[in-house]
Parts: sequence; structure tokens; C-alpha cells
Amino acid sequence: MNVLFVTFYFPPEVGAPQRRIWEFATALQKRGHRVKILTGFPNYPHGELVAPYRRGLYLHENMDGIEVLRVFHFLGSRKGKLGRALAEGSFAVSASVAALLEPAPDVVLVESPSLLSGWAGVLLKRMRGSAFVLHLSDLIPEMAVALGMLSPGSLAIFLHKMAGFFYREADRIIAITRGVAEALVREGIPSEKIKVIPNGVDDRYVNAGTPVTENGVFRVVYAGNHGRAYNLRTVLEAARRLPAEQFEFEFIGDGIDRFQLEMEARSLPHVKFLGGLPVDKMFERLCQANAMVIPLTGNPALEMTVPSKMMDAMAASLPVVLAGRKGELVDIVRESGIGVVVEPDSPDALAEAFQFLQKNRQEAARLGRRGQEFVKTTRLRSILTEKLESTLEEVVAQKRKSR
Repeated sequence: MNVLFVTFYFPPEVGAPQRRIWEFATALQKRGHRVKILTGFPNYPHGELVAPYRRGLYLHENMDGIEVLRVFHFLGSRKGKLGRALAEGSFAVSASVAALLEPAPDVVLVESPSLLSGWAGVLLKRMRGSAFVLHLSDLIPEMAVALGMLSPGSLAIFLHKMAGFFYREADRIIAITRGVAEALVREGIPSEKIKVIPNGVDDRYVNAGTPVTENGVFRVVYAGNHGRAYNLRTVLEAARRLPAEQFEFEFIGDGIDRFQLEMEARSLPHVKFLGGLPVDKMFERLCQANAMVIPLTGNPALEMTVPSKMMDAMAASLPVVLAGRKGELVDIVRESGIGVVVEPDSPDALAEAFQFLQKNRQEAARLGRRGQEFVKTTRLRSILTEKLESTLEEVVAQKRKSR
């Protein structure tokens, strides 16, 4: 197959969507498919161009044998709604034009967010006969409204209608969680049109297990976006309640709240912010930690999320401390016995969970081993690539048959 990925987010940017697309693209290429990436100039998360890239109308690259075409778009800070809209809107226009000028792929896989990129998929389907697959990490604009990034009103209604149009136009929709798939069915999308392919982790990052240590500093790590879906301040407040000689906290990643969080943590010598790290370096830090914290806020909209950081934790044999009340993520942690679930937005609950794992390190190691077994059997990238490949081949075959 000739497969075109259309995505606003892509390496060298650091983040879960960027990593997932790159791992899928390289895995499909190794399976004999011709893969091409249509993306923008790297600027996540601050809306500033990543060095050594310079602004231009387009740029052709070859990344490990995969052709990458970067197209013009405005640079907009994620802190400003207008800036984000200009950045994503201009990319959607440039990507749509570029997609029509390139040789037609058998299938175009559009990553959402950004929602507006769906126009490239629609145009390729209608004008070039390509199969259109929409990959949904979250429901847009519902998630943006729930997190306060978009106000309810006419714009949200308009984006909701646009999303519905893309759902109907897509030949197949890939949802990363069961909750997203169920929400689509409630929107009237036929269940047979939806395929659930969850977040996962590259096979090479599954280590042999973190050594059990009965003493020494207990290191808790958070790795991911420093944004509104996660109440990272509760982690800082939990750190204030715990002795610096016994606990250490590491924050890996970046996001709109990082600067403010670092300011608030200045009085906490056992809290470190490492910024965004390449995947290899991130896993080096995970393998030197004792637990991963995932402090989701109590927002009900987050009950359908299963962030990739949980798969990273399990790959590194780390027990998970999850803040959450219900949802797919809570079910996985409880049913698989891979960590501790606490009440959201509660520093006291987090501190108690960290103390429990610190005092019971054999139990913490056992939880971590269970998590790694869960990943090995269900969430390896090789397993998920097989599901993606079969989904793309099926939709391409159906498209050819209907001609």
C-alpha cells in the first residue's frame, strides 16, 4: 500500500502523538508499505520553530527512509486560542493543497487533533479516490470545551458539526479508547465503521524489570504533557508532605503549565523538572524510578482517556499511582492489578499512595511486573501495527472493490 499520514504534530517534536505516528510509520515501512508523512514545521509546544528548522513554504526530508513533506503554516502559541486556530487552520489549507499535488495514496490516515486536518482526507477521498481513515485521540471540540480551552457557543457548535461531517466522510475511524468509540456510536456512527486501536509502546522499550531496592530514595516520575488534563499541582503538594531525604520527584515533558509549576516548586529541593526528553532518554529515567504518577483531574470528560504514559510506565515495570474515579483507565489499573487508584485532586491521597509503595517495595515491584506482562500481551507496537495494517488493507480493498 501507499500510505499517507497527515499530521500537525511530528518529530523532532516530543510528545505522544508524534511518537505514535513515527512508530507506526516506520513499522509499516518495514512491512513493505510505502509511507509518506505530510506535516508542518516543528513548533510544539510553544509555537516557536524548533532549531535548526527555518520557516518556508515547504521542505522535503528523508527520515530513515521515510519521505516527509513539511508545509507552511502560521506559528501560534498554545496559550492563545487565536494563535492555535491560525496555526492549525493554515496547516489544514497547506496540507490539503499539497496532498492534491502529490501522487494519490491508496489510503490517507489523518491524525486528529488537529481536527481541521480532516479536510485533506475528504479532498483526497473525493477528488483522488483514496481511502480516508480518521485517527481520533480525543473528541474535538468536546474535550477542548471540557478542559476550558474552548468556550461553549457558536464556534464549538460549528466545530462539532464539522467533526460530524468528517466522521461520516471517513471510510474508517480509529479510536484509541473504548470510551471514544462508544461516544461515536452515540453520535450515530455505525459501530462497524469504528476500530479501536489503543495506545501502546515500542517493543524495544520493554525492559527486563526494575531491580527491587529495599532502601534508598523512592523516586516518583511524571512523564507527559504539563497541561490542563493533569492536576500536577497536587503532585507538588504531595511532595511538600513527604520528607526530601526519602522521596524524589521528576517531571519529564513540557506544556503550557510547566513554567508556573517550576516557579511553585522552587522551595522543594526534591522536585526536578527535566523538560522534554527524547524517547530513549525518557526511558532511561523511567528505568531508574520506582513509580509513575498519572494525576488526572476529576473532570468527567477524562474518563474516556488512556494516555500513552501509562504504557510507558508498565513497559518500565513501574507501578502506577492513578488519580481517577471511573473510566477505562481506572478499570485497567484495578482489574489488571498494576497500581493504586486514588481520589482525583487530592494531595493527601497521593502522598499516602507514595508512602505505601515506598514502605512496601516488594509489592510495588510485583505491581510493576504485572504491568509489564499486560503491555507484552496487549500493547506492544508490533501487535498494534498488525491491527492498523489489517484495518488499512481492509479499507483499501473495499475502496477498490467499490470502483
